[in-house]
Amino acid sequence: MSWWRRLDPGRVAILAVLVIGTTAFLTRGQWFDTVETAVDVAVDAVDVAVDGAVDGGVTGDVDGEVDHSELTTRGEVVAPPVVDVDDPEDFDVETERLYRIVPGAGSRASYHITERLGGLSRTTVGTTTVMAGEIAVNLIDLAASRIGEIVVNVEMFRSDSALRDKRIRHDYLESSHWPFVRFKPTSIEGLDAGFADGAAYDIAVTGELTVKETTRTETFTGTVTVTPDGLTAAMSATVLTSDYDVGPINIARLVHTSDEVVLAFELVADRVEIGSEPTGDLRREIPSTEIAAGRFAATVQPILETRCVSCHTTGGPAWSTLALDTAGDAAAIADDIAFVTGIGFMPPWLPSDLSPEFVHDWSLSEEEKAAVKAWADSGGGLDVRPSTPLVARVQAILPIEEDQRIGPRDGLYTGYSRADGRPVKKDDYRCQVHEVADPEGDGNWVKGFEFRPDQAPVVHHAIVYRVPAGAAEEVAAKIAAEDGIEAAEGFPDEPGWTCFGLSGLFSDGVYSIQGWAPGQSPVIYPDGYGLYLWPGDMIVNQIHYHYDHDTPPDGSWIILDTATAAEVAAGMTHVGSNDYVTPAEIPCTPEEEAVAAERAATIDGYVNLCVRANVLAEIGEKYDDFAPLIPGLLLAQCGGTVDDYDDLDGSIGYSSCDLPARSTGTIHTVLGHMHEFGAAYRMTLHPDTPDERILLDIPVWDFEWQLNYEPVEDIRIERGDMVRFECWWDRTLQFMPEPRYITWNEGTVDEMCFSSITVLPD
Repeated sequence: MSWWRRLDPGRVAILAVLVIGTTAFLTRGQWFDTVETAVDVAVDAVDVAVDGAVDGGVTGDVDGEVDHSELTTRGEVVAPPVVDVDDPEDFDVETERLYRIVPGAGSRASYHITERLGGLSRTTVGTTTVMAGEIAVNLIDLAASRIGEIVVNVEMFRSDSALRDKRIRHDYLESSHWPFVRFKPTSIEGLDAGFADGAAYDIAVTGELTVKETTRTETFTGTVTVTPDGLTAAMSATVLTSDYDVGPINIARLVHTSDEVVLAFELVADRVEIGSEPTGDLRREIPSTEIAAGRFAATVQPILETRCVSCHTTGGPAWSTLALDTAGDAAAIADDIAFVTGIGFMPPWLPSDLSPEFVHDWSLSEEEKAAVKAWADSGGGLDVRPSTPLVARVQAILPIEEDQRIGPRDGLYTGYSRADGRPVKKDDYRCQVHEVADPEGDGNWVKGFEFRPDQAPVVHHAIVYRVPAGAAEEVAAKIAAEDGIEAAEGFPDEPGWTCFGLSGLFSDGVYSIQGWAPGQSPVIYPDGYGLYLWPGDMIVNQIHYHYDHDTPPDGSWIILDTATAAEVAAGMTHVGSNDYVTPAEIPCTPEEEAVAAERAATIDGYVNLCVRANVLAEIGEKYDDFAPLIPGLLLAQCGGTVDDYDDLDGSIGYSSCDLPARSTGTIHTVLGHMHEFGAAYRMTLHPDTPDERILLDIPVWDFEWQLNYEPVEDIRIERGDMVRFECWWDRTLQFMPEPRYITWNEGTVDEMCFSSITVLPD
């Protein structure tokens, strides 16, 4: 089998979005997630209050009891005391005073971060008052004063967006696992002068800051003032989100944040008696919300039910990021809905007007955007009960007939875990076998195809292969070999085998038939067209799992809509699906090259990854012997050399390649694919001729939405017609702690310029 045959069918790892978050240090409106229990409780209270009185509008002035028993953060938690009350000698009541920070009693922790949001720069601030700690001030020897551990409940950070706050907690801080940020001081500087009540002292407090599982030494600077009854202090530190593996953030078409974030403490501590019990704990305090009266049913509700609800509903494709089940859900986040729709982030639709008109255009009209904005600007109120259901009027993602719903043949897959339950590896690529039912023994014509993830939070992409019956022996050998590796490593016997990019099978007739990434709809072919699976064909599904905390058993499904006997008798034609793989070469910027060269000169064993050869060597070690050959083969295919890509436009890399079309007929769908450095994409038929026609133009790439676009009009393509594939990348879109040359391959730090054209033959 030739190298090109191995490359063309399946070297497309459609990797899901890896959006690294920040420790509550973030931006506006992008953090779409389900509105929290606090909103639900308040909405329920409003429902009770307005029952039978809808005509009078909705009031938010409603009292309601909130059951806090289920709304606690790991039970009662207070900051450790600064003094040991069991050791009387640890505290001298004659020369020392004890001050205590109590949750919700005036102290604040806040973050301040620079962001570029919707094209505009701003500083975003989030605050919480749920923090605790103790301070012992020595009146005789001020330098002997002590600060105990300061504990902040990060689940209570509040900014100007309820959705942002929820998304940060859920996806980035992961506060269900790590609800607290802790700062444990180890030294204090600036207290060399004599003590005086009411005097302000400039101080620098150095200690260990712990965010999630990372602890680093940081220094907070500011002032402290002590009086007989209380203590106030203001301190801040600038830290890097990348140091704590939680940033910086980039979400295409929406927001980009800086790496630096300012953390600030405004401490208000009351004087307390030694040995007194803490007067507060760090439980979550669920705030109430207000829903005003306003015009909704006739203006905004139809827009949401037509454009949004089919995806953003419980159990729908996007319910894990936002569920708009009721009018109250929408009212609680009115400003956020207006913002993301106003800038075109939602509903997601990437093609520009240079592209042909496509079916199922999800974008809002200017009139619809204006209506949502006017509603939000007037208070985002309701003229219906908050519990009024929102019901989809149009299905954005069309379902297919479930003629065959095929689970993995050998059972659920659970990624390898350590003794503590944590995953052995974050990224796991696994091939699993699905057997296709063929009771008549005459094969299957597939009219529609869907990959349906079982454990959506950990399933990042899938590539589906047709495997002929003749490959059954090789499949069995792959599984047996994997069983041997698992036994040798002490791992449990799991179904399938480890694979990366390709299926790992080399039998004749193995080729990819579909792929899936977040945002993709089921594939539905026009009447009379489909994919033919021969008698005995299997499906091998390569899934990329990304694990954070645990490895839930996954049994993702393959759904097939198959032709009836009558449809087959009427005539079926196999669609032509052609992939086009073109170069991706993005060198380091001069500034990055200088950084890497300096590190190489000063750090023993440092590998300079701005050197392309070093990156190719790393790729070979990580994947396989063939992977490092791909970039050079693609350059040769397009008649170029590495020297053609030496110069960046600032941080922007660019690739262009003209290739002949491989099928004749009417274009059914077009697709472009890049990874997370992708900035823009374009596909052009008959370039530089009077018949030039742009088939797909995406001026701002978004890795989360990689759709197959179906033109409304019939566009003819002939075998041999020239097609130009252009890709742009921006090195600033993802944070790289170590600068590296970016070239074509399958990892998240690699890139692709991949295209697909599906043709309906004559």
